[in-house]
Amino acid sequence: MIMTIAISMTAVVVFGICFGLTGIAGVAHQVMLTTSAGLSAMMNPEIDDSAKEIAVRRAGLSLIRAAFGIFWRFAFALGAAAAPIYAASGLGLVSSADVFTVMFRLDYIVGVSAVMILATALLRPSNSSTDNMSVSKNQYSATDRFFHELAFSSPAILKGVSWIEDNTMARSVPEAVDAPIFITSLARGGTTAMLNALSDIPGTATHIFRDMPFLTAPVLWHRLSGGDKRTVQRHQRAHGDGLEIDLDTPEAFEEVAWKMGWPEKYTARGIDLWRSSDHNPRSERFLRHHMAKITYARRLQGRIKGASKVHYLSKNNANIARLGFLLETFPDCKIVVPVRRPECHAASLLRQHCNFLKKHREDDFIRHYMRDIGHFEFGAIHRPILFEDFVPGHFDPANSNYWMNYWIHTFRHVLEHRDKLALVLQDDLRATPMATMNGLCEKLDLESYGVNFHRYFHRDPDVANIEGFDPQIFENACDIYHRIARFAVN
Repeated sequence: MIMTIAISMTAVVVFGICFGLTGIAGVAHQVMLTTSAGLSAMMNPEIDDSAKEIAVRRAGLSLIRAAFGIFWRFAFALGAAAAPIYAASGLGLVSSADVFTVMFRLDYIVGVSAVMILATALLRPSNSSTDNMSVSKNQYSATDRFFHELAFSSPAILKGVSWIEDNTMARSVPEAVDAPIFITSLARGGTTAMLNALSDIPGTATHIFRDMPFLTAPVLWHRLSGGDKRTVQRHQRAHGDGLEIDLDTPEAFEEVAWKMGWPEKYTARGIDLWRSSDHNPRSERFLRHHMAKITYARRLQGRIKGASKVHYLSKNNANIARLGFLLETFPDCKIVVPVRRPECHAASLLRQHCNFLKKHREDDFIRHYMRDIGHFEFGAIHRPILFEDFVPGHFDPANSNYWMNYWIHTFRHVLEHRDKLALVLQDDLRATPMATMNGLCEKLDLESYGVNFHRYFHRDPDVANIEGFDPQIFENACDIYHRIARFAVN
């Protein structure tokens, strides 16, 4: 019996070595990338049908070649593994039938599998500097990309997994959410810092990176993807602004639900404003239910921190286009708008636009990712919100005056709703974070639970050079800023 097991283990080791030497892992990795590329091409609205056909044909040919590559490698490994078995049988050491009988026993398969998994975990090399460089460049593996492309290949996929979750794991989801809190502003206005601060208050529930890519089924995807066992190395986000993220970091994913419900709003020219005539009961039901599922998922995952009442919390910069609509749809909602000095805000917007133009040129997946989650703020996919009288083509987005002009139209729109918003100055958050945030929590009817807000906000004064701005445009922006400041939380 000992000889039988020894020969069987030799065959298993030979099989594994042949798999490694023939590079089958690399071929499988390429299959995932090719499949992802094919799905991406089919669903990419940025290319025409002929280009899609060419891309899909190329992907198909690559998959055929890869399938053949996997087949011959697998056949070679099987043949090599059989060699020691039949050699031992030929020498009279052990019967090949006895070896195969042992190898097909359930306890043998389970035991060998457990040993191989343990050995793989122990022998896996630690993250080298090269690994860290590649991870920091793009945190999405080939498998991650495949699931992302699958999830966003069609709205029907996200709606389908939502339906499956509703009928399997989320039957106890409440019908609606009470007093949701929406954080919105122009990008680079301080919405991320505000989200991080408010999400650490007990009783708030928001989207986290762990929800990606099946955002509409947070409970189901959490179970299928390994739950809290799924981890990624904490790393700096693509903005290059020093903020670090991991799977449990709050993020702005709500816009996916808005894109699914109101696709006609997203045009090549920009994103239209939501008006009272745009109410859609079916889409609004889906949105409300999605918000309720996020609060339900966070409670199931133990992230509510003991509070009895739970507020749905979101950061969504595009909600600046639907302030009045939100107030009509959710009469008990609270809308928080961080406001940054116009010169600092416009300068930061221009820097990030240039940053993402470069990133989008270097990596198509980054562009597709941002497009899929509705982040059209910067780069090659920039689509401005079409505020009243805003003409996108009046300035080039590579010009600082474009962003200053955009700021003016944005916050002129904000002023129209000032009495129903919680306006918060970035300068106040930097200078007196505790007093400002406690004042905001009071306005939101939210208990702060003694959270230390100092750690969420920069302490240095927010400054920028004003030389590149048209004096008249800058003066108009400053006038709007000072008018907003009179209504800000203090």
